[in-house]
Amino acid sequence: MPYLVDTDVLIDVSRNNEGAISFLDQLDDSWSVSIITALELVVGARNKKEVSEIDQLVASYSPIPLTTEIGNSAYSLLRLFAKSHGLRVFDSLIAATALEEDLTLVSRNKKHFEMIPALKLLVPSF
Repeated sequence: MPYLVDTDVLIDVSRNNEGAISFLDQLDDSWSVSIITALELVVGARNKKEVSEIDQLVASYSPIPLTTEIGNSAYSLLRLFAKSHGLRVFDSLIAATALEEDLTLVSRNKKHFEMIPALKLLVPSF
């Protein structure tokens, strides 16, 4: 089963969280990231060295780009869940990517995504 790994999990990996590293290793190479995750990682980078490391990650895992279908799906998700559940733009785009690509979203932020009925969500417990 292919996976889309959310930003929070990759941040844990970048901080050498052994549980996160072990979890990601168990997924083998059956995971990818959204270009939105790459954007979030760059925004959160503390210096140019971290940006360089993010560039290496992006080059290694060719993030899934935004498409018209992903954009339209994210718009629909925001219409449904922005006001009622506080869904935010980047999270809607990540969820829409998982939905459109038929991937299971791996995120520890269950609260951000659990309201989306069609989304396959895996919450790791590391």
